[in-house]
Amino acid sequence: MPTTIPPEGPARSRARGAVLGLAVGDALGTTLEFTTPAPCSFRALISGPHDELTGGGPFSLEAGQITDDTQMASCLALSLRERRGFDADDVASRYLAWRDHAFDIGSQTSAALAAIANGTRPADAGREVWQGRHPRPAGNGSLMRTAPIGVAFAMDPAARRDAALRDSALTHYDPRCLLACTAFDAALAAAITGAAGTREEVLAAAREELEPALLALRGAPGLTDQEVREAAEALAGDLHLASRSDPLLYGPDLHLHTHQGFVRVAFRLAFWELLHAPDFRSGLVDVVNRGGDADTNGAIAGALLGAFFGAAAIPRRWTERVLGALEDRPGPLRDLYHPRRLLELVDG
Repeated sequence: MPTTIPPEGPARSRARGAVLGLAVGDALGTTLEFTTPAPCSFRALISGPHDELTGGGPFSLEAGQITDDTQMASCLALSLRERRGFDADDVASRYLAWRDHAFDIGSQTSAALAAIANGTRPADAGREVWQGRHPRPAGNGSLMRTAPIGVAFAMDPAARRDAALRDSALTHYDPRCLLACTAFDAALAAAITGAAGTREEVLAAAREELEPALLALRGAPGLTDQEVREAAEALAGDLHLASRSDPLLYGPDLHLHTHQGFVRVAFRLAFWELLHAPDFRSGLVDVVNRGGDADTNGAIAGALLGAFFGAAAIPRRWTERVLGALEDRPGPLRDLYHPRRLLELVDG
């Protein structure tokens, strides 16, 4: 059963900040999705030129409209609330229903949902897709939607870990994806509950989650202990580099543009912004103006920054535009797969 967030106080603000930050980051980033601006040093945060919700982008969206990142998170949030816990079959059925209305969907997610639609058990779909592709894919499609789990199970580490692993496995079975989701949700939970009062302590919560999550994956079908250990070491390295002035995201190993969509790019960048941005707005503007998978990078960083700074730190004009998007366009994208449904997890 999901954790009950206190009705008032800092924890409620930070929980709202996590889900609103996800949606706002998605909406701000979609304008620059797939762009490849010239690499810009991390010595100073980028302040523009894109610094307001204007819509457009590859899907010609209206200002404040969100994409698959928030839509899938809304499916997950509704399931957590209505089922009073994580139900993999119910979550998968909601993702399948959303697929019929999606205008943007990642390749791993699409393949896994197609397998489920064709009769594959939801618990097996992500693994079968992962095992059938070479090189083995490790996209950011489960990390982008996982924030509701960090919110719902903010005070229950075991349930949070189990839900994060099982949700990621529906579509993204690579151990880097599985562990990134558990570490990210642990960081959100630490920020929301106040267990971590500083940025460094939020980072430490993510790092400390890697070992118990690694142990939880012992014996998982199709994964060797070595693969899981190497994944944990890679993510620990990402957290270490996030604490440095230069996170090395324009290098040959990880590059914001040539490796866009890779889970470790979004993971490392989000934690770098947490440790280096003075406020929510500055961090998010920096993220999206670097281009690449800008909407997903924005959604992931936005959730983390929102959990730390709280909902009040998000510019009000941004939240109003996101929550009011599509108000004159009835249909599933307005009524079901919308950021308002994320808030029901916190406020409902």
